Amino acid sequence: METIVKPERNKTYALHFLLRQTAYFLLGGLFAQTRLFEGLPSFAVALAAAAPKNSLLCACMGAVGGSFLLTDNWLSALIGAATVAACGMIRFALQIVTESDIGAFPAACTAFLCCAAAGTTTLLGGGWYLSGVLQFLCDGVLAGSAAYFFVRTRTRGNLLRQSVFPTASEALAPAAAISVLLLSLCFVRVYVFVPARMAAAFCVLLGAELYAEAGGACVGVLCGVTMEIACGTAGLACCFSLGGLLSGLLSRRRRVWIPVCMAAVAALYPLLTQDREAVAVFAETAAACGLYCAIPKRRLRRMRPGEQEALHTAERQDAALRDTLRQTARVASRISPYMARQQLRQGIIPGTQRMTARVRELACRDCAGALLCWDAQQAQTTDALSQCFARVHKQQGLSPDTLPDELHTRCTRRNMLSAACVQAYAELAHVPEDGREPPWMRDDPFSAASALLRDTAERCVSVRERLPRESEDALHLLRTYGVPAVSASCFAQDGRLTVSATADPCTASVPKAALTAALGKLCGCSFSLPVVTACGERFRWRFCQSLRLRLRTGTAQRAADGRRCGDFFLTYAQDGKQVFLLSDGMGTGEAAQLDAEAAAEIFASLLRADVGADCALRMVNTALLRREDAESIATLDAVRVDLYTGKAEFFKAGAAPSYLLHAGKTESIEMPCMPIGILPQAQFCKTERTLQKGDVLVLASDGVCGLHDVSVRYVLGKFDGGSANTLAEAILRRASEDEPSLRPDDATVLAVVVE
Repeated sequence: METIVKPERNKTYALHFLLRQTAYFLLGGLFAQTRLFEGLPSFAVALAAAAPKNSLLCACMGAVGGSFLLTDNWLSALIGAATVAACGMIRFALQIVTESDIGAFPAACTAFLCCAAAGTTTLLGGGWYLSGVLQFLCDGVLAGSAAYFFVRTRTRGNLLRQSVFPTASEALAPAAAISVLLLSLCFVRVYVFVPARMAAAFCVLLGAELYAEAGGACVGVLCGVTMEIACGTAGLACCFSLGGLLSGLLSRRRRVWIPVCMAAVAALYPLLTQDREAVAVFAETAAACGLYCAIPKRRLRRMRPGEQEALHTAERQDAALRDTLRQTARVASRISPYMARQQLRQGIIPGTQRMTARVRELACRDCAGALLCWDAQQAQTTDALSQCFARVHKQQGLSPDTLPDELHTRCTRRNMLSAACVQAYAELAHVPEDGREPPWMRDDPFSAASALLRDTAERCVSVRERLPRESEDALHLLRTYGVPAVSASCFAQDGRLTVSATADPCTASVPKAALTAALGKLCGCSFSLPVVTACGERFRWRFCQSLRLRLRTGTAQRAADGRRCGDFFLTYAQDGKQVFLLSDGMGTGEAAQLDAEAAAEIFASLLRADVGADCALRMVNTALLRREDAESIATLDAVRVDLYTGKAEFFKAGAAPSYLLHAGKTESIEMPCMPIGILPQAQFCKTERTLQKGDVLVLASDGVCGLHDVSVRYVLGKFDGGSANTLAEAILRRASEDEPSLRPDDATVLAVVVE
């Protein structure tokens, strides 16, 4: 299916791409100016090692250009530009070779080695001296730690968007990098004010917020010493460390004490030193406190490492469960190959039944004596062929003279029979040495169980996500409407919202309808009226998101023999999703219906158990293939509609086209695919649509559509939104009148009206 990209989306993507490239170019130019004691541009090298592939060129160009900008030492600028360029080329080469984005540790090693190579080359040309060795060593360590943090930041973007801050060990590298970055930016001054000092004070506040007194004191000492060295302001290290320590000590009580303590210490600083720079430090600290207070409380709370642990405990448990399921799936997939090898060691050939059927197909199809061998003496023929397969396995071949006596005296096609035995063994009995499934085992129950475990492992994710902002707003709204709520939580699950609150007994009546409407407006959706249940001495209020769509269903069937239709359909609702299934068994009448019913019922039961559609199809296919008394073939047509979002998923395995009436136009959803019960490997053809109110969906068997769909399109074009049963009967009646050749086949129509 061709995908059409809207021009607005192209413009938005182009704008974002341009802004991203510009940001990396400017970052490269800025980082090229940050040099530790006039050494290498460590941050620019780290950016070249950690930038994403599509922005690497702009980052390197900005860093190279920034190395030559505003500098008088052209040799130092040339060395820095060459180091950045070399790091960028190495990073690009690693990306091409590994065909994936490099991790944090390789990026850190690349940055460190580039700085070490540049330092070694410089020292070889100008002579070795201790200060130079220490200089380039510090540059390499700084570049490596910064590159490590840059990659960690970029690869953990989904967590950072939720304001999840690194742990204490992960924060060590950025703390050192930020302090040196501030040291390098101290040359920027506005009169007596230094923006780097305000940034340092803000870092101290964050350290106290995130890691209490330990974080405030450590970050205060680090930033204070850095600023005192760079600005030459005596006592600045003591001011920042004392402010961070007091802020961290009182942060466990209330958040407001963090900026109050920091501002109080900064106010004492000019009174004790009587220095004009100290007044500027107080003003800068006050500005940092104001910026800190502007950050929402919920974001700061979620940034705490303890909160991070609480938020992602379920994710770690899911990861452990996924690993266990994957390991179990690998073990299950090896059971049948292991048992097959054990049988081969004992002289027992696995897959004998399939090989026997294959020999019959190759050698006995048009033989005059086939009825005698396969009907009157079937047991003797099967035993004799089992001996043939054993000899093929042992001798790696079979000649007509070595056939068992039963076949040697009776069979008139000994040459063809021996060749067929060798071919069947080569096709079906070979067990690969690499542990993969042999062809005869692809419908094995252990193989299907392995596929089920893998599917469960992939679908094992956290089912609920708590929304902190909506939870706090819902708590405030409930109290506004007179509900004495103690706590409230808003959860998102599969795109649906649920608000649950615990409250004390109400002393006055609560306008539930108005409260529900206000809560829906707050969360951007509509809720049903709350369900209030007693929970000890308190009450639990639960608001569930109401359905956006409702479906009316109508069916019509015609049996080819006038008694029993060979098609089978069912529909069920679960967790806000409506599922429609239509299966057409091979042939007509009762036998066809039993096959169709088995396929649809097994598939529906697996979907109800939250098994993926592809895995469920494979298990149904295995069940049909393992039926030995008769051939069992059926089509499967499934549609799953999410009544909250309108998303409709179509799954077809050999099924006839479906039809969707939308905005007065009828679309045919046709996806040619093999039915199930024929090949060991079965798969769905899948597509998606979004249903709106007023749409009509029609599922039909091939006894309705045939070679033409004019009848279905005509009836849908005349539909006025009436009864769904009337629509299904009209489609079936029109198809029978327009195409009489379809009457010997069973026919089923399933019509769904969206409202």
